[in-house]
Order: sequence, then C-alpha cells, then structure tokens
Amino acid sequence: MNRKYLPEMRERALRMLAEARPEHPNMMSALRHVAGLLAMSPETLRLWQRRFEVDSGTKPGVTTEPAQRIR
Repeated sequence: MNRKYLPEMRERALRMLAEARPEHPNMMSALRHVAGLLAMSPETLRLWQRRFEVDSGTKPGVTTEPAQRIR
C-alpha cells in the first residue's frame, strides 16, 4: 500500500529516530522500533533517513533539489 505522508510526519519520524538511535545496537533496530511506534514501514523510514543524510551532506549522493530538476 502506497501512502502519502505529510512533511510534518516525516520530520517527527526522523526526530524520533535520532532520539532512539543511541538506545539501540544498530540503525535497523532503531528503524524497526520507531516505525512500529508510528505504524509505518521500516523501509519508508530508512529511505527518509537516507534522503536526510544525502541532503545534509553527511552521505554522498544526489540531493533532493537537483533530483527534482532532473525529473
């Protein structure tokens, strides 16, 4: 099922993930925990986290703005 989430939901989920990360042995565990709390797919949250890292410059990749222009 493909759902559209509001930007506020994305921001909240990423904030919760950042807060939960130190309490878990790895990122996937934290993703599953937060996704379960928000009743969403861990994969969706993982993709949001990856996009956030690329956009903030902490991971290599094409940022959101140029990717949208390419589309």
